[in-house]
Amino acid sequence: VSAGNAIHCSCHTKAKAADRSNPKAPKSEWEGATLRNSRVTCNIILPLVSSKVSEVPLMAVEAALADVNTVVTNTLGTRPKSMLWVVLHDLRLLLLRMAYGEALNSDCGGGSLSSNFLLLLYQMYSADMYAINAEHDESPEVAKHARGLSSGFLAAVEIAQAPGFDRHDSRSKRLEKGIADTAPMASLCSILFFNPGKEISESDVEGNNPSPKRQWEMYKEKFLIGLIKCAGRRHSLGVTDSGCVTSRGISTGRKNIDRARSYADWGSGDDSSKFVSASGTRKKRGGNMINEYSVALRPMITMYAMFDQLSKEFVVNNDDECTDLSSGRLASKLEECYKASDIQDLLHVANVAMDQNEICTIFELGALA
Repeated sequence: VSAGNAIHCSCHTKAKAADRSNPKAPKSEWEGATLRNSRVTCNIILPLVSSKVSEVPLMAVEAALADVNTVVTNTLGTRPKSMLWVVLHDLRLLLLRMAYGEALNSDCGGGSLSSNFLLLLYQMYSADMYAINAEHDESPEVAKHARGLSSGFLAAVEIAQAPGFDRHDSRSKRLEKGIADTAPMASLCSILFFNPGKEISESDVEGNNPSPKRQWEMYKEKFLIGLIKCAGRRHSLGVTDSGCVTSRGISTGRKNIDRARSYADWGSGDDSSKFVSASGTRKKRGGNMINEYSVALRPMITMYAMFDQLSKEFVVNNDDECTDLSSGRLASKLEECYKASDIQDLLHVANVAMDQNEICTIFELGALA
């Protein structure tokens, strides 16, 4: 999470040296930064080179990357096998926290949806950089796995939607489970790696706008199917939040249960468990089932709306001004989702045109995966 206060790396470096050499009250790097930042918790500086500046020394970039790797290693307690997957999972968890309407400022003491979407976009630029590095420095398989995830996901959805698909076979159940569990990351990787359409000729891409033939735009209903199955599976497992523990709750193990102020209260009257039995038999529906599943569906429909807007905004290494404008539009879209009065309103805001009975059926399949 981020409060969105950008500091130039040279200023931060000088301040860090001054804090450590203070004879009366030496401070750690981030303790000093917090004091100078209105007591808003500071986090690590992203090792990104501005798209407007190409004269940054290679040694400076390498030093910044090494610094980030050191901090991540100290935080995790072990050296990560792949920085690409560290960043991708950070992005996935941030999106989950937003989808569940969790109050992000409980971690850093400040910030907004706009500042956190700004972080998300810059983290995506970082992920693209780490993917390129993985192809040359880590292992080609790491980058190949990430780049191929969305295509493999789409193939799996196609297989599971085929008329003759046997859902009772053990391998088929593993496939259904994989679709549900992979949907958020596959959606993210689709936008990250295929939004500009690297397989599409440059004549199809206008200026800094994403290609109209981008993978998400062509197959977003398939990604929606996966996200709805993910909602069903998370519901069947009793998951009611992102699963993230805030910095304030680390000592106690308590999760962040605070919601964003604009998050409309739908109550907790989700009675969907009685319509899908533990034995895997779907019980007879009565009335409009979409309302019974509304609370469980809400986070993943919200996530779909975020991905759809992100697909319209994201271009690798966009300039700072465009990135700032994109973060504002993403925040506005999420605010609309938060303020939705019910599931019908949310489906309208998210531009979901799928038949509601079909949504219920897919949700139940996810619950049984």
